[in-house]
Amino acid sequence: MKIGEVSKQLGIPASTIRYYERAGLIAQQPRVSGRREFDENAVFTLRFVQLAQAAGFSICEMKLLLEHHSKDPTPSGMWRTLAESKRVTVQSRIAELESMDVILGKLLDCDCTTLEACVEVALARATGV
Repeated sequence: MKIGEVSKQLGIPASTIRYYERAGLIAQQPRVSGRREFDENAVFTLRFVQLAQAAGFSICEMKLLLEHHSKDPTPSGMWRTLAESKRVTVQSRIAELESMDVILGKLLDCDCTTLEACVEVALARATGV
């Protein structure tokens, strides 16, 4: 399958696919008449990359996931530990964002006439004082 077909099928710009190839997420694809020819494995890996990216993994983390999964694809493989660690990070970030949302809500509910008073009210509400 040519890069344009893969791009269209997966909704990924061809430039991004070439970047993933340079970054080592997918193997260098053979060229036929000067054009990359993608096999099913490369297309599957690109689908995995899309999923991992949506889950918040960085390029380096995706490379580790792929490496560990290829060595041990079982449910107890190292890739699972990496995914569990990412989930803890995501859950921690969600808690931070929820806290930020509470503070913003308190600031937006403030009817103070000065910024100083608004900050004092918001801090008192945030800390429960």
